[in-house]
Amino acid sequence: MTKDLGTYHLKVELVDGRGWIETWNTGWRYTQGTDGYRPLDATPIPPTYEDEKAIFFNMMWMYIDGNYSCDCNKALFLAYSQQQDPPWNTPCGDTMTLKRLTAIRPDRTEKVLYEVKL
Repeated sequence: MTKDLGTYHLKVELVDGRGWIETWNTGWRYTQGTDGYRPLDATPIPPTYEDEKAIFFNMMWMYIDGNYSCDCNKALFLAYSQQQDPPWNTPCGDTMTLKRLTAIRPDRTEKVLYEVKL
């Protein structure tokens, strides 16, 4: 059974010193569906994660093997964090190397999930 674990944050640090912090909500959310959707008719989706281990795994997977591991997505997240226009022409690749991923729990304690020793 999934449950609302609270709001987590993920501190993403790149080897070159840049980075950002993003929000990971674990509670109920809504989807608008597809063709012809009406925003007020959104479908509720229950919480996604069973426990902290599951959210930590997903955070790491997204940045190491998942969609967020690509330079084009990292460049977008970095631009958004600095309130800049997104660089839509960033080529896909893996040159924006991760240094560390740190989960920040709802109680503000931290857990390093991934770290490259340089």
